[in-house]
Amino acid sequence: MTIGRTTLSHHVAQEIIGEITLRGLRAGDEIPAEGELAERHSVNRLAVREAIRTLVARGVLVSSQGRRARVAVPAPAVLEQIIDFRLSQNSMDMVDLLDTRRVIEAELARRAAVRVATGEGSMTDVVRALDAMGGAGGDREAFIAADLAFHQAVAELAASGLFSFVLTAMNGIQLDSRRASYHGRERRGAGQEATVEAHRRIADAIAAGEGDRAAEAMTAHLAETGHDLGL
Repeated sequence: MTIGRTTLSHHVAQEIIGEITLRGLRAGDEIPAEGELAERHSVNRLAVREAIRTLVARGVLVSSQGRRARVAVPAPAVLEQIIDFRLSQNSMDMVDLLDTRRVIEAELARRAAVRVATGEGSMTDVVRALDAMGGAGGDREAFIAADLAFHQAVAELAASGLFSFVLTAMNGIQLDSRRASYHGRERRGAGQEATVEAHRRIADAIAAGEGDRAAEAMTAHLAETGHDLGL
């Protein structure tokens, strides 16, 4: 059976990932030259080049003219592109996205509170973002930027790498929905003060080290966000 070129390059890409893991290569470390990889895996250089291009697109490698490809750390933008494409193809919708946020962010709030209770984390960035939300006045973009900063600060305080990675990937996609939520509150006359207060309840629970209360406050806040979006 003849292996197709696409299948072959995919196989080589998987072999390169395995080699990175086996050799313990870190970000910035070079992988072997194309010729060496072709010989090692008994393929032609074209299959190796296609494999490297695939891994560059995934953010696993970086490549520049005249240098060997180097190991990279995939950024949340890679996952963001996938989610955005799924949304554009209607194979995923904003309800899915908001449900995922509820699960992830409630747990992040809980973990943040636990870390504060054990003296492992600081509320500084959370409080700074909350203050920025309160001081944004009628500036929609400043308010949304502070809102994003608040949720990111809670995620960083929780110190959960994968949850934070997924949340960061979702943030850019949700800019339009955050703007829609902002106007949804205005339409029902709630104003932004109610949103600031919802975030304050989350921050207070985290600062008190009360994980369950923090998770409940985050869940309630995101339920209100869904209401503002008509979801």
